[in-house]
Amino acid sequence: MGYIKRQGSTRTSPRRGGKSHAGKVRIIAGEWRGRRVAVPPRPQLRPTPSRLRETLFSWLNDQIQGCRVLDLYAGSGVLGFESLSRGASHATFVECDRRTLVSLRKTCEQFDLSAETAVVREAKAAPWLARDKTAWDLVFLDPPFHATREYQRVLELIGSHLSSRGLVYVESSSRSDAIECDLEEWKAKEIGEVRIQLFQKNLVSLTTHDI
Repeated sequence: MGYIKRQGSTRTSPRRGGKSHAGKVRIIAGEWRGRRVAVPPRPQLRPTPSRLRETLFSWLNDQIQGCRVLDLYAGSGVLGFESLSRGASHATFVECDRRTLVSLRKTCEQFDLSAETAVVREAKAAPWLARDKTAWDLVFLDPPFHATREYQRVLELIGSHLSSRGLVYVESSSRSDAIECDLEEWKAKEIGEVRIQLFQKNLVSLTTHDI
């Protein structure tokens, strides 16, 4: 996740869920379960905690298998790495902060990821997305909570970049109105001060069992 929420250290708050130690966050399931992803010591940078990730990937269930994932405002990249750990085929991480980019690339090296499996791009999310031609299966969208225009700009672009089974995960502040867009909302939940929503390009493609 990108630069967000509120002032504070990079330690994940127990109130927001998940065990971590200063500067790192744990992958909670899959091939790399228990391995830790570095969290760069950047002001206001905080990764999506375990409790939210557990909810998200419970929603996704086996739909993560083989997905091509786009992690916008990537930050530590924990959502993308968690996806790869659980069977995604590829993750692209988009981040504009250069120190954070260094950490992302080091994590890719530590996990021995090839260019076919993971790519790190230095760019701002909306302009990069406007140039991108890829059809993504899963997009993570977590800009700074106060950056309402970022939500709007990216969500206006994202529909044309989704595959037929495309999903968009959005984090926002529960103190503000729920995010709305042209996609169909599939799942939503508020956990503490965070609202998480999962949108689907083609809701009717989901079976009753999935829902």
